[in-house]
Amino acid sequence: MRLLDLSQPLSPQTARSSDHPQVQFATLRWYSKDGMRTHTIYSSLHSGTHCDAPSLYFSDGQTIDELPLDGFYGTGLVVDIGLGERGVISAEVLEEKAGEIREGEILAMYTGFSKYFREEEKYVLKAPGLDKSGADWCVERKLKAVWVDTPSAEHIYSRARQWKLLRPDLFQEGSWDAAQFPGAYAHKVLLPAGVMMVENISENLGQLVGQRVTLMALPAKYEGVEGAPVRAVALLDD
Repeated sequence: MRLLDLSQPLSPQTARSSDHPQVQFATLRWYSKDGMRTHTIYSSLHSGTHCDAPSLYFSDGQTIDELPLDGFYGTGLVVDIGLGERGVISAEVLEEKAGEIREGEILAMYTGFSKYFREEEKYVLKAPGLDKSGADWCVERKLKAVWVDTPSAEHIYSRARQWKLLRPDLFQEGSWDAAQFPGAYAHKVLLPAGVMMVENISENLGQLVGQRVTLMALPAKYEGVEGAPVRAVALLDD
């Protein structure tokens, strides 16, 4: 068996959303002074390859340390969803691309947008994502988890009103249907239904398109918080 790394590197160059700080590694001890080197880290829990917990949006929701690890390990179906910039991953698209997925499996969506991981504006603001019907489809299929090679499984239009204030040049009023993209809808229906969300998967996912593989993304055991970094891998027969 061999492991295929599906995680993005975490560094000060990691793309970030509007309200997330830049990742920082500060040197705490160094070789010339201490004979060793150690660092501190300052980062959002939602930077780089990470997972979310229900407490992200629900005050009584489970935190990362309360989630069963079974939700982060299992058989995954890797599908190619190459819709381009701001492509809408609807129920119709999922039925066509992933209709064969079984209850309890992980849906790993390769959009190809991971190749723009270093291009912050494009990666954050122009990635494809789920609309309301796509999120409902995932819940109805009783999936174990949804993995994406984008900043979020959500379509950027689910936060369009916020982005319109920050980037009116890219978000024009009336260019999206609020009923199709309710605010944070995918997170608010997937997580309470026990469908785990792993985001910022790397471009390596493209090597597995069309396959059923064993996927694993174990979160750090941070107590009482709503997200955590993961090291996502595929376990492959050698």
